[in-house]
Amino acid sequence: MTTRTAIEWADATWSPILGCTRVSKGCDGCYAIRTAHIRAHHPNPKVAAAFEGLTHQTGERIDWTGRVNVLPGRLTEPMRRRSPMKWFVNSQSDLFHEQIPDEAIAAILAVIALTPRHTYQVLTKRHGRMRALMSSPAFRELCEQAEARLVFDEDTPGLARYEREQYATRWWSSFAKPLPNLWLGVSVEDQTTADMRIPALLATPAAVRWISAEPLLGPIDLWGPTDRFGGRRRLTYWLDGRPGWGEPERTSIGMEMCPMVTGPRLDWVVAGGESGPGARPAHPNWFRSLRDQCAHSGVPYLFKQWGQWSPRAPRDADGRIVRGRRGQGVTLADDGTVYQPGDLYGNGPRVREALDAGHHQARLAQLYSVGKKKAGRELDGRSHDEYPTPRRTRTENR
Repeated sequence: MTTRTAIEWADATWSPILGCTRVSKGCDGCYAIRTAHIRAHHPNPKVAAAFEGLTHQTGERIDWTGRVNVLPGRLTEPMRRRSPMKWFVNSQSDLFHEQIPDEAIAAILAVIALTPRHTYQVLTKRHGRMRALMSSPAFRELCEQAEARLVFDEDTPGLARYEREQYATRWWSSFAKPLPNLWLGVSVEDQTTADMRIPALLATPAAVRWISAEPLLGPIDLWGPTDRFGGRRRLTYWLDGRPGWGEPERTSIGMEMCPMVTGPRLDWVVAGGESGPGARPAHPNWFRSLRDQCAHSGVPYLFKQWGQWSPRAPRDADGRIVRGRRGQGVTLADDGTVYQPGDLYGNGPRVREALDAGHHQARLAQLYSVGKKKAGRELDGRSHDEYPTPRRTRTENR
């Protein structure tokens, strides 16, 4: 099933596989769990069957069961669309979930290879399996076999006869190099998950590598991990790519010289706050820091949303701050500490006075629960909607 989406960085979602499990605190407010639970009770029996058995009640919350449903009938949907589109792959699952067979992932990549007019965006929290599969010669063979089955199946839509004939006579593989229309990314919510997942992403062959820092639950330093004294344990060059020497090349006068090349780096950064019931607030400085880091290195940055919480207070027609449920505010320090209104006075630090005075050392932000729509997606008075382009990539070891 393909669905036009409100996601700012995609045109549509494509979900040939459903079901997942939580792996980190970024999953605590997962919208896909709520969606799957609702659709499992859909009046349309086909929709209900697709989501059957994916969720269950555990205590006071709804959670995944760990089951995944592979839906072959949805596999070739993008092949029916002739106009170029940006597809978010598996919005109701994780493409590299441990329960998804290698063959099912290979079939999805085969569709991607056969539709170069489209762009496909993949996000995963299973960075280890992604790196292992995308680097495996055996998995490449599975992808090639899946592509051949689709091409020679007369029921596969979107392929003209001449395209099938051309495929039958060609000698190269679509998977000899990373698919140019596949953007591989990892979800990161704080420095801990960034330190785990970004190195694996950079070690994965890909035409475009990106991260989604949503929901952002803490500051992220994309220059790499620091030690307890604030120094760098190692230079990681996540944003710039590690410089080094390439393979030797023989010049016209017979000399062998090694060109300077740049290692893999992040090609795109998306960031956003959490929305939905129980959403956690994000400090504006976390988004500003990512924006500034990307600007320094020339990496495209997209600010997706504030989410449930906004730094702009809701006001009535007379300009007064609205109190009550929709105007409930919290004070957030940029280390993630949340201060409720009652915490701001008394014997502890006089953070309320520092906040009122705009003291820059306090690094506090007053945030208000106003809802995703009212919060909007402007950061410091402007929107950020940058995307990676193939021409932006430099000479590097992919």
